[in-house]
Amino acid sequence: MMIIIRVAIMISVVFYLYFIINLLLINHYREPIQSYEKGPTPYELFLVIPVLNEEHVISRTITQLNESLEQLPPTVHAQIIAVDDDSTDHSLLLLTQSSSRFLQILHRTGNQRAGKGAVLNTAVQYIHKTLALKSDPQRTIVGGLDADAFMNTADLTRVLAHFEQEPQLAMIQTSVNIYNQPNWLTKMQNFEFMGVNNATQQLRNRLGQGIASGNGQFVRLDLALQNPWGNSLLEDLEFTLRTWLLGGTRTAFDHTLVVQQEAVEQLRPFFRQRVRWCQGAVQCMRYLPALWRSGRLNHFQKLDTTFWILMPISGCIVPLTSLITLVVLVSRSLQHWQVGWHHLAIGTLLVIAFSACLVLAALYQRNCAIVKQPVGFMNALKQSLSFQAFLLIISLTPYVAIYRQLRGQTAWAKTRHGVTTRVAKYPDTGLKRSY
Repeated sequence: MMIIIRVAIMISVVFYLYFIINLLLINHYREPIQSYEKGPTPYELFLVIPVLNEEHVISRTITQLNESLEQLPPTVHAQIIAVDDDSTDHSLLLLTQSSSRFLQILHRTGNQRAGKGAVLNTAVQYIHKTLALKSDPQRTIVGGLDADAFMNTADLTRVLAHFEQEPQLAMIQTSVNIYNQPNWLTKMQNFEFMGVNNATQQLRNRLGQGIASGNGQFVRLDLALQNPWGNSLLEDLEFTLRTWLLGGTRTAFDHTLVVQQEAVEQLRPFFRQRVRWCQGAVQCMRYLPALWRSGRLNHFQKLDTTFWILMPISGCIVPLTSLITLVVLVSRSLQHWQVGWHHLAIGTLLVIAFSACLVLAALYQRNCAIVKQPVGFMNALKQSLSFQAFLLIISLTPYVAIYRQLRGQTAWAKTRHGVTTRVAKYPDTGLKRSY
């Protein structure tokens, strides 16, 4: 028993040290604010929207994007490619009723709904063979947006300006902000995206390269053709890893740009979403040997990516070892209060934990201010403290994810936006495009 306790304490200490070092790094390596202005070079922009039972949000999304595209500079030719993945609600009908002059509709039918990657590849092939047949693939940008997402004109323009000014840049990932925050769960998702994830991506940008996060991901057409999306449940991570292995280009995260998206408001679908993400990381573990053999990645990229991809495994171990360590510390502190050191260890951990919350609150406040979503520091601190409960919920996902992967349960558990009601299928009429 003593051996088990010592091993548990050792694992907890190592993980805690990793957490502290990572926190110090993301606080130190904050990205400076850089301004990119669109030049005279003509660019083509295709916003690809996967659509699967999105009748509650798709009309609003098209309308908002249409307004943004109307105001783009004359050097940009933009279109929206909505790919209906054989929806069973009124999504396709609503798309055909849209009056947007930018909208093209693709309808995938008779397929097995192979996931987001397959939908993106359908759009890329269609763009390549029709809309951008005579276009320069280096100056043709494909952006992936969820059906509930939108971006303003200024940010879309700066995306293209960034590509224009950095020829080696092959992919840009924007930051993600939550526009619906009616309850605690949605607020925590915004804190996660704008605080923790945003700061971590800035660190990767400074010491390595940015990682795609799906929504708000922009790539050059030549990369999308050379490196199609895979069928992993975390297709954005898989796409990034394969891009790194190809070499010769750079992937970046731009924290000054933001895509607005809808948060999951209920616990059950939220948990299902996070299990899918976690299982996707498990599926990407097969790339680790190639990453470590590659000379195209620096040491930080290899270490950071390894820690991240292995989190489903460490996530099954560390919570248990941490619980054992906490029980040992508390019990021994109560037994030896006068002469023991355990109570001092507990106090030190609490001080470090609170200090970490202060740092994360400051980072969250700064990142929100940059994208013009200001939040007060006390509000940020309150969210940072309650974020620890949010992490407890997420800590359960690795067990389910690994169980599903071992059982071969790899079906795409799509995130639902709004309350989707299944209805009878209807005839396909008035399609602008069918593919």
